[in-house]
Parts: sequence; C-alpha cells; structure tokens
Amino acid sequence: MENKKDIDAYFAVTGLNKTNRMSKEDKRARLIKLIEIAFPSLAALLLGLLILMPSFKETKDTFELDITLPKKSELEKLHMEQSDLTITDKNNKVNHFTADNLDETSPGSKVVKLTNPKGYIPSGDKENYKIEAPVGYYNQNANTLTLEQTAVLKYSAGMTAKTEKLSYDFGKNYGESTTPTHGEGYLGTLDSQGFKFYKDQNLMIFTGKTHIVIDEKQLKG
Repeated sequence: MENKKDIDAYFAVTGLNKTNRMSKEDKRARLIKLIEIAFPSLAALLLGLLILMPSFKETKDTFELDITLPKKSELEKLHMEQSDLTITDKNNKVNHFTADNLDETSPGSKVVKLTNPKGYIPSGDKENYKIEAPVGYYNQNANTLTLEQTAVLKYSAGMTAKTEKLSYDFGKNYGESTTPTHGEGYLGTLDSQGFKFYKDQNLMIFTGKTHIVIDEKQLKG
C-alpha cells in the first residue's frame, strides 16, 4: 500500500513539473511573437510621425498667427458703435450726425473715421441741408468734415447734389467739392466739375464746365 502511494506521488510531482515547463515555453513563445509583431508596428508608427511632423509644425504656425494679440496702440484707439456726433458751427448752431461706427484713426490724432455718416446742417432761413456718405472723417482740431465715396447733399427746398468727395468747414460754414457733381432739382438737372457752398448766404456755385438741362414745364411756367 505504501509503495503505491509513493508511485502516485512521484507521478504527481513529475506531472506538475511538466506543466511548469510548458508554461515557461509558452511564455517565451508568446514573448517572441509579440516582439515580432511590435517592432514592425513601432517602426511604422515612427515613420508616420516623421511624415506628419511638417504638417503639425505648419498648423501650429498658422494657429499662432490667427491669435495674434492687438497692439497696445490699437487698444488705445477710440471706437464707438451706433454713435451720435454733435458739431457746433461759428454761429453756435448745433449740427447733428449719426454713424454706424466711429473709430479714431490713430491714438490722440483727434481725427475720427465715420462709417455711414448721416446728418443735418441747419440753414439761416430755417431750411436745412442733409448730408450723407458711406465714409467720412471728422477733424476735431480743424472742425472739418470730409465725406467720401459718393457724398450726397440734399437741400430741403428740393435740390440734391451728388459728388465723389465733399469737405465742409464748420468754422467758416463753407463747403466745397472738386470732383464731378451731378445735381437734380425742380428746375431740371445739371452736371459740373465741382461746387462751392456758402451756408450763411444760402448760396451754391457750380464750378468748371457746367451743363444744365431745364425742365420744359418750368420754362413754360
């Protein structure tokens, strides 16, 4: 009986040792297989990174340009939206203007750019002139307003003049244009090379070559 137990114990130990040896061999085989798979994959990954590195660098540079912070001088500029502007002339009459945007051209320059300025200039005879343009510049030191990109001057009595550029001096109550001007009124139409406008005298003089077409109905009247 004792001999039988010894034999069973011997085979049990031998079987256990065999299992251990197989487990180590399996681990070694798996490790070798993993290395065979991992090294080519790692090489492919490194190659892909080398190919993509220039693209990453280019994207980074572009992003940095997009988030460039404004300069200090730009932050110091005056900016207002939906602005109201009142200007006093030499007779202490108030001229009122509105603009979509008001931007100082440079810090402390006292010159502001007006986007879509519109306003009224009261006349001495209780009439008024309406002026507007896509762009305007008001010089606070000189008290002058310059309208550009097709300025429109409308007289409340029934006359409209359009010109490329119009300047008005509130200190003198005087305006002028040296660009081609087209006018329309109840008498007819006219085209000239410019005009001069004296608000206190309620006088407008068309300068240069001037072509006038009078409505036939007005001549008969």
